[in-house]
Amino acid sequence: MGKCKERDIMNFFKKLLMSIGALLISFSSVYAVPSNGASADFSFTLPTFTHISPVTSPVLIANITDRTGNLYAPLSAKFKVITNSREKVNLYLKSNIVTDSGYEESMFEQGGQVYIAFGNLARIPKSSSLANCKTGGSPKDSPGVVAYPVTSIAGAEHYNFLHGKNKYELTVDTGTQYVTVNVGSQVLKTSFAANDPRGFYQAVLSLTEADI
Repeated sequence: MGKCKERDIMNFFKKLLMSIGALLISFSSVYAVPSNGASADFSFTLPTFTHISPVTSPVLIANITDRTGNLYAPLSAKFKVITNSREKVNLYLKSNIVTDSGYEESMFEQGGQVYIAFGNLARIPKSSSLANCKTGGSPKDSPGVVAYPVTSIAGAEHYNFLHGKNKYELTVDTGTQYVTVNVGSQVLKTSFAANDPRGFYQAVLSLTEADI
């Protein structure tokens, strides 16, 4: 075979290989493998919570306005309760006053009616005055302490007075609820007497999630 023909054959194969190479390169560029990558998932857990705040001040201040011990108008306190619990939440309502023995519970039941005892702010009553008021003693035996009835509790699905703990247990639903505690203006007759000092009488009303 002549050298010219051999050269022509070699050139032919070179062109063929170049064409195949170009085809392979084009094929691989169309079906290119993507570069390596990664993703991260952010997540968090929101725990069950209950938040309670006063809409009006939870401190009840009463000015005894006449010789009977009655008030000119009833009292009320409102609380805003927010909870995301799937189940109903139990809350606890109680009241306290300051006596010579410190901070004492002042909610009690007498004759089937729940009362809140109020203590004089200027002349701190004795602890014995509060005890006598709760037990229905003679009016003169509880100087500096007078009591008024809890007439209703609005906004709670259910509520009942816990006799052994001197507080209410309330049940509220999930979401936002407003709990209003209404206190009547008619004084507990056995709690008011001429020896009660004049001035402001106060009870602190609290609504808590903890049964304390």
